[in-house]
Amino acid sequence: MTAPSLPSPSLPSPSPHSPSPQSAPVSADVSAERLVVVGSGGRPYREYSFQSLHAHYTLSAVLSAEPTWQRDYLDSYVVTDLSDPVAIADAVLRLAGPENASVALLTWDETAVEATAEAAAKLGLPQLSAEAARHCRDKYATRSLMSDAGLAAVRHRLVTTADQAVAAADEFGYPVVLKPRALAGSIGVTRADDESQVREAFALADGAAFATLPTGHGILVEEYLDGPEISIDSAVHDGGVHIVHIARKRLGFTPYFEEVGHLVTASYDDEPWADEVRALVTGAHQVLGVTTGVTHAEVRLTSRGPRLIELNARLGGDLIPFISTFATGIDLVRAAAELSFGRLPDLTPTHDRTAEVRFVYADTDGHARPLDLTDAAAVPGIAHTAVLAEPGTRLLLPPRQAIPRLAALVATGPDEDACGQALDRAEAVVDRAVDPLPRSEAGA
Repeated sequence: MTAPSLPSPSLPSPSPHSPSPQSAPVSADVSAERLVVVGSGGRPYREYSFQSLHAHYTLSAVLSAEPTWQRDYLDSYVVTDLSDPVAIADAVLRLAGPENASVALLTWDETAVEATAEAAAKLGLPQLSAEAARHCRDKYATRSLMSDAGLAAVRHRLVTTADQAVAAADEFGYPVVLKPRALAGSIGVTRADDESQVREAFALADGAAFATLPTGHGILVEEYLDGPEISIDSAVHDGGVHIVHIARKRLGFTPYFEEVGHLVTASYDDEPWADEVRALVTGAHQVLGVTTGVTHAEVRLTSRGPRLIELNARLGGDLIPFISTFATGIDLVRAAAELSFGRLPDLTPTHDRTAEVRFVYADTDGHARPLDLTDAAAVPGIAHTAVLAEPGTRLLLPPRQAIPRLAALVATGPDEDACGQALDRAEAVVDRAVDPLPRSEAGA
């Protein structure tokens, strides 16, 4: 199935914005196919995606605010409500233009996955179903469907009060994990070892920022899953699941599951858990109804076998697709675009290396200072550095703020040890000092 041409739009103004050639040059060899990206993400985390797509497609975007740095990569854009599938569909029609070129729709924005799926269905474009998007976004639905299918079930309970959370924890046995029902990036996820910690964790999850389900939909209490955590990025075409890479997740700030880094290797077939993980991830796609697109699954390698944490119907975050290119040679962003046009991309690895991203945090709460990463970038083995906190940004260490990072460092090498050594040397020359918070903020 390929993406159909859309009819010429007959919609009222406003028309899509077209940046000037000076601010948004489009290469002469760019395909006539138009790819519309819904949402953006922050520049340090997603500019590589725009760069990749700009090189291969006529790139448009549906955004929630006027573009800034994105303009350099866009042929045109529309600003609208990203939670409204009708508004997104109307924007795509405006952006398609009168040339009836082939058009596809893509998002990596967690908060726009469901609305984008609904918009694609209205337009007859290849995309996962809105129902599958809901299954993935709602962690309670994921858990319930997996349990009903008997697929590596995890004991869980949806609760709306701290007392109910304590009762569930008493039933499951300590430790337990509490998490918001629909978030990303381990925000609001906490391990609790006793009743008082359960109550604290419930309050944290219940008040977590970035929540996108209406309030009152509950908090998940789950049995604690031991073992290391991995993530699996797959390309799914006509229901076939093709695993592209597996990343080892680095966690910190116990008990809050802060994701402080990720390591990707090109090969995983010799791991003792490889077959079980492949079967679990493939089964999860079938149970949740995900039949197309690039997905990002998270799995715990427990003493009882692998257990699914979640399946995200989008590209992974935290620069994981970016470092995968260093390790495997496969451009997951381009793969996601090809799947959006209804085509199975070439997923043949061209590299056999290891790549790791490490996020640098301040030692204390404070306001970020100007950060110079020149010395870190000069360390042998470091392939990429990025400042993540602009000067003056208030940074509160977990759990009081989601993802309060100073910088990202990416290393490549023949193996995990080589990447770790390069990252250790690079991190050692990063100035992690921050300006103290004023007394009024420090006590907040």
